[in-house]
Amino acid sequence: MTIIIDTKTLTVSYLSENVEVVITEKDAWESEQYKRKVRVFGTIKRWTLNCYEKDVAWADSVAKHLQTKAKEGNAVNFTVDEGTMHQVNTNVYVLGVDLTYESGVANYRTFSISLQEAV
Repeated sequence: MTIIIDTKTLTVSYLSENVEVVITEKDAWESEQYKRKVRVFGTIKRWTLNCYEKDVAWADSVAKHLQTKAKEGNAVNFTVDEGTMHQVNTNVYVLGVDLTYESGVANYRTFSISLQEAV
């Protein structure tokens, strides 16, 4: 699996994709029966990625780069290539970057990235 965000290749241990349907609901009375009406406006796609880096200086870190992109608020390109299994090529906003440094593990960092499709 190849995953690239804004020209940076990630080493990913976990990837989840969520599609949230954006709706409104209203109550109605039709033909002497209660109805719950639903209007669908569209969907929002979100991804969560768990990544890691080993022996990468902070200046070259993908996590640092994505923190900067999140702060700027600009959309970046996001590509997932799993061959015929799954393909994603879209622009996303970086909603969060959570870093973790494990005690006793030298030169190793893990980070979780939250993304939302820029529509």
